[in-house]
Amino acid sequence: MLDLSKFSEYFYYLRQKFSVVFSFLSGFLFIRLYFIILLGFNLFVWLLVYLINGSVSQDLVVLHYNVDFGVDLIGEVKRLFIIPVLSLIIILANEILLFAFYRRKDFKFLAHLFLGASLLVNLFLLIALGAIYLINFS
Repeated sequence: MLDLSKFSEYFYYLRQKFSVVFSFLSGFLFIRLYFIILLGFNLFVWLLVYLINGSVSQDLVVLHYNVDFGVDLIGEVKRLFIIPVLSLIIILANEILLFAFYRRKDFKFLAHLFLGASLLVNLFLLIALGAIYLINFS
């Protein structure tokens, strides 16, 4: 039989721990700036995918272009939504890593490393989506 009191106690403990860590992390200005920039990038990627999805008149689009071979991946427009979801997953994974390493003495370096990597990956995903837009509509 499942003991709900233990579950609710554990959930309450995690909620308190999360609020302590979140208040600690939000105390740093550079972390807040990274979050704002990352959420802006993610919002822009979602908007660009929505624009591409609305502009396509057929069911298939070019998803990948290789300089040597030309078009090597064609798929449905709905597969473009993998890019912003991947962006969001990377942001959340780096946030979880920040939560895990917030007590270390080299926390600021790790925070810059995780959030900078997340920003770089989001920038590359935005460039890839821009290339997909140019390939399909130019």
